[in-house]
Amino acid sequence: MKKEKKNVATNTSSGAEKVENIEKQTAKKVQKPTDKVSAQGEAALGSEKKTERVNAKRMNARSAGSKAEKESLAAKARVEKALKKKEEKAKKKAEKLARAAKKKEERAKKLAEFKRQIAERKAEIEKVRAQKKADAEKHAAERKAAIEKRAAAREEKVRARAHEKANLRNARAKKKEEKRKQRAQRRDANRSNGHKRQEQGYGGWLAAVVSLGVVTLALATTVTVGALEMRKGSEAMMGENKRTMYELTGIMENVDNDLDRVRISASTAQQSRILTDLLVQARLAELDLEKLPLCAEDCGGVTAFINRTARECERMLAKLRGGEELSAGDYQILEELFATNHQIRTELDKLLAETTDGAWMDFFKKGKGAVMDAVKGVEKMTLEENRNLRDKIKDKMDGAGMRSTPKDEDKKDCAHIEPSRAEELCKSYFSKYSVTEFRCVGETVTKAYCAYNVQGYDDKGSLLFAEVSQNDGKLLRFDYYEDCMGDTFDYQNAERIAEEFLESLGYGDMEAVRLRENGSNVDFTFVYEDDDVVYYPDEIRVKVCRTRGIVSGFDATKYILNHKDREDVEPNITLAQAYDKLHEKLDVQSARLAVVRTARGERAAYEFLCAYNGENYFVFLDATSGEEIAIVNTKNAQ
Repeated sequence: MKKEKKNVATNTSSGAEKVENIEKQTAKKVQKPTDKVSAQGEAALGSEKKTERVNAKRMNARSAGSKAEKESLAAKARVEKALKKKEEKAKKKAEKLARAAKKKEERAKKLAEFKRQIAERKAEIEKVRAQKKADAEKHAAERKAAIEKRAAAREEKVRARAHEKANLRNARAKKKEEKRKQRAQRRDANRSNGHKRQEQGYGGWLAAVVSLGVVTLALATTVTVGALEMRKGSEAMMGENKRTMYELTGIMENVDNDLDRVRISASTAQQSRILTDLLVQARLAELDLEKLPLCAEDCGGVTAFINRTARECERMLAKLRGGEELSAGDYQILEELFATNHQIRTELDKLLAETTDGAWMDFFKKGKGAVMDAVKGVEKMTLEENRNLRDKIKDKMDGAGMRSTPKDEDKKDCAHIEPSRAEELCKSYFSKYSVTEFRCVGETVTKAYCAYNVQGYDDKGSLLFAEVSQNDGKLLRFDYYEDCMGDTFDYQNAERIAEEFLESLGYGDMEAVRLRENGSNVDFTFVYEDDDVVYYPDEIRVKVCRTRGIVSGFDATKYILNHKDREDVEPNITLAQAYDKLHEKLDVQSARLAVVRTARGERAAYEFLCAYNGENYFVFLDATSGEEIAIVNTKNAQ
């Protein structure tokens, strides 16, 4: 029997070709034994042994074919899976590129729309300015014509008066000349008679005596009038100061009444009205204090109390305008202000009722007496009140930002990692620094966070002090006290160094919003940025030494305390509407949406970078109401 030649597949290019070759070979192997068995069966039907051998061969052939078929299907499945995975990967990549292109296109459209709106607004502003300029020039021309007309009328009137005065002077001169001639004629007549000359001599003496008496009387009258004028001036000054004191007492009475009413008011509208009047009265009281002849030592406490009253009024009015209500602490402050002001009002009423004019004169001339004693009493009272306030504030302070020894219960609540773990983490955080050993030297416990104090020294003996969170081991802040005396790295490279340091600590999506030069160091302020919105509460400060090109200072406490998952920012007004609320003289350089922290909490705002007279400003407008939140000069920005 001729031996069957086996076909072996070589250099197949893919799994599919391999599967196809295996199927062909299997088919051949199965077909030939089957034909052979059929031929033998027809030749010898009665042979039982041959029949059994034929059946065995058939079973072997069927078994081989089934196994090959399974291998073929498995190979096909693997190939299809690989192709499908490759197609999905290519599809995801294409979708990602499409999303990026779409986002870029949307940003470009937003920027173009904003520029178009700004251009339209600028055109409108220029048109309004041109109209205002034309109106101003017209008004100036009319005003100039009116002024010239009034000036001509005045000149005519002056010329008429001058002519009238000249005529009057001529008449007086003519009259004097006539009198002189008459006196000359009388003298000539008297010389002809000696008796008349004696009378003339006696008359001259008598005239001289009378003239001397008149001069003496005039001098005495002048001295008397001067003394009277000085006395009147002193009395007028005393009267003015007394009126100021009476006015101050009346104002403090109004303040007392307002505090008395607002401390029991439950209506926000009524509270707003009373607090507004109270703020005005406090400012008027401050002005009256400045008019009195008192130095800072005499009325510093009273002035501080009045200023505090005004500040509290402004703060509470801001809360009411923001839709909030007065808290229990606010009512407590109003009670304290009322108690102190009521004492001041009582002392001033008593002073006005019991003080005499002599005591007032001693106070205004010499700065002493009963009035000054009363003023010092009021001053002492307000100083004690201010001191008590400071003590209350000191008692309420929790020591935030100060290093202190934690209590046992604080340690249980704070510590989740061991001090040794904090030391190991510092080695990884500062692996690029020449500090080989770190040691935990204490703890920092505040109301906001708990941290281990870890320090180490480099080969030059410079200290590196760091605070590591006891909860999760994050680096909160550090300072590296190495000298920095040169400017080897520019600001751009320094910013890149700061960004790389933040990325190494796991702080992504951070944007540098401002920088401040500090000798050879440069301090950067980074804030969190997400979907074109900057979040100023999530702030990190990084200090870079431009001499060595390393980060020498870091503070992420604000970021760790404030960073959280927030809802998408949805402003109620558009960027164009916010732009219309800016001052017309500001030149807008850029604008974006931001979240800022205020006394009323976090607020969405539009941030405008503007220029005016060579200075740059950040102007923040509330994205809900358009209210102006803050204006910051970039050179003073902190």
